[in-house]
Amino acid sequence: MRRFTALLLALVLALGLMACASDDAATTTPDTAGDTTADTASDAADTGDTGSTGDSADNASDAAADGETFLLGTYLQLTGSNAVAGTDAQRAIDLAVKYINENGGFNGVPVEVLHYDTTGSTEEAVKVVQRMLSSDNVDAVVGSVNSNEVSACISYLNEAKVYNFGLGTSATWMEDPEMVYTFRASANNGRVAPVDVDVIMSLGYDTVAIINGTDDTGASTADAFEAACAEKGLTVTTRQQCDTDDTDFSGQIAQILATDPDCIFMSTIGQTTGPFVKQVRNMGYRGIICFKDCFSQEYQAIAGAENSNYVIFAYPYVVYESIEDCNIEPVREFLELYYNEYGEMIQHEAAYRGWDTMMVMWEASKIAGSNDSEALREATNQVVVEGLGGTLDYTAGDREGYSTFNSFILVDGKNLPLTEWQENGGYEEYLAATGRDR
Repeated sequence: MRRFTALLLALVLALGLMACASDDAATTTPDTAGDTTADTASDAADTGDTGSTGDSADNASDAAADGETFLLGTYLQLTGSNAVAGTDAQRAIDLAVKYINENGGFNGVPVEVLHYDTTGSTEEAVKVVQRMLSSDNVDAVVGSVNSNEVSACISYLNEAKVYNFGLGTSATWMEDPEMVYTFRASANNGRVAPVDVDVIMSLGYDTVAIINGTDDTGASTADAFEAACAEKGLTVTTRQQCDTDDTDFSGQIAQILATDPDCIFMSTIGQTTGPFVKQVRNMGYRGIICFKDCFSQEYQAIAGAENSNYVIFAYPYVVYESIEDCNIEPVREFLELYYNEYGEMIQHEAAYRGWDTMMVMWEASKIAGSNDSEALREATNQVVVEGLGGTLDYTAGDREGYSTFNSFILVDGKNLPLTEWQENGGYEEYLAATGRDR
């Protein structure tokens, strides 16, 4: 942990400066990111005055007064094509830090957060992670929602033996057993893909076409899905690919429609997802689309409400149009916190990833009784905690939290449990509404 003199911290708080404010890569815009570094430090110093957490919050306040903080660095895409996911994750991290500090911090020490924007560049992600390690002396790192950035950065973090969590969903960056300081509190799409196959087959389907991005998550998830199809007996009629900056998918869609699949499996990210759904619907496909993860508000807004109907997926959680739509109490409480802080609903499920990650780290600090990276690493393998998508259980020692997933279908803007939808005649209504025979 970093220790500053009380005089220096008082000066930083008084002036409202962010750590590394002179660096252009560090984010400082409160209306897009919520509380950033200086604001978080200020909140942390004030937590002891709330009276809501007793001695624990008082200890955190005393630690801040002594100039002791736990410095968390993040690298997230906050501008560019995947900025909605990165910004929602950042906001949730800031919200979690505020909550943690109000409830005693990490073992009585307030958390201070330093955000960097990767701009969607792997090279920039590596650059800022190296800066966090060499100049900022961070105690822990969280990032990125882009799996290719996580893959590029975790070797540096593990070499430095710095406790870290990735927010991406690709299976690839968790395959190396030597990356023992790296954990995940979001879904592993490699684990989700076989469930997607089961979901498709539960509808009585025999064939599926695949469209995937060439990015790490898109390609690796499609690989896992295709392998599960071969194992379970679901025939892949064609597999098409697109780049993450593509805007016209007519060629790929024509190839898909020519094979007349029962269903389409879509493994894409960011700006390609909504446009693909819109275009495939406009080209006449009315059938079921299975998406690799939660079909967030961001995607629905681009695809259009009607075009987003009958998208199915397996995932730990879903996004909601309004708080009233959510009947899962822990998720509802999080949505209320988020809305009260930022004045709007989350647009991307990456917000859940950010919150869950911070809650796992906090639980690890309690088990460890220490904020040392080695102690936190060892303690995380003992963590079992309820997340926003169910139980996060790390006791298997594979550094993954989620191992079970829920299945949903999107109809009229509502994410319905797939089994309930089927049992209540939803499939028959889908056939009637679309004019399809399957």
